[in-house]
Amino acid sequence: MALEMEIPWACLLYLYGLLVNALSLCEAPVKLHANELDRDQYLGRWFFIAAASASPSSLETFTTTDNTVFRMTQSDSPERLQLQAAIQLKTGECMPRSWIYLLKVNSTDMATEGRPHMRTELFSSKCPDSIIVQETDQDYQRILLYSRVLHPAEECIADFKDKAFCLDMDEFLLIPRTQEKKQGREEWKFILTIPLTSVMHTDVCEFQDS
Repeated sequence: MALEMEIPWACLLYLYGLLVNALSLCEAPVKLHANELDRDQYLGRWFFIAAASASPSSLETFTTTDNTVFRMTQSDSPERLQLQAAIQLKTGECMPRSWIYLLKVNSTDMATEGRPHMRTELFSSKCPDSIIVQETDQDYQRILLYSRVLHPAEECIADFKDKAFCLDMDEFLLIPRTQEKKQGREEWKFILTIPLTSVMHTDVCEFQDS
């Protein structure tokens, strides 16, 4: 009799599990193959909008940031892309940064010059003017939302949060992007020839083409 009672309960638990899975069906981000991308589509200026991770420590590096603009350019070598950043801190200071991405034949990911353990993956976003970037290194994994526009629609950010949840990344950080409002402009002055380790004490950060 006890055995007969256990079987229906097992069936009910199984059906309940199927129902929960159906109701909480996740739409995972679609991975883009880095070596097959139309590069012209992804070169140029990108704004940093949000970040997500499974642990707060993976996002700690961004907590002092007010806004960031990136510029992706093609180097002389076809397998090398340069990413430059003008980072404006909440204190108003500007920090320049630069990375070289390496595109390898038959690899769907991008390597980073000088950081052998880091892997960068690209994923599609719900909004056509946005892209999701996943960074994985020895001590962290996180996804980042970049957009062509400084203030993307709320549904774009909501879609990013949903995809982060599907990846078990419950920690979410929205980049404030408030200082540009105070300045009344969406461009930041920034001279790229200064040392990449320095900090500029200025209220404005902007790319200036040489």
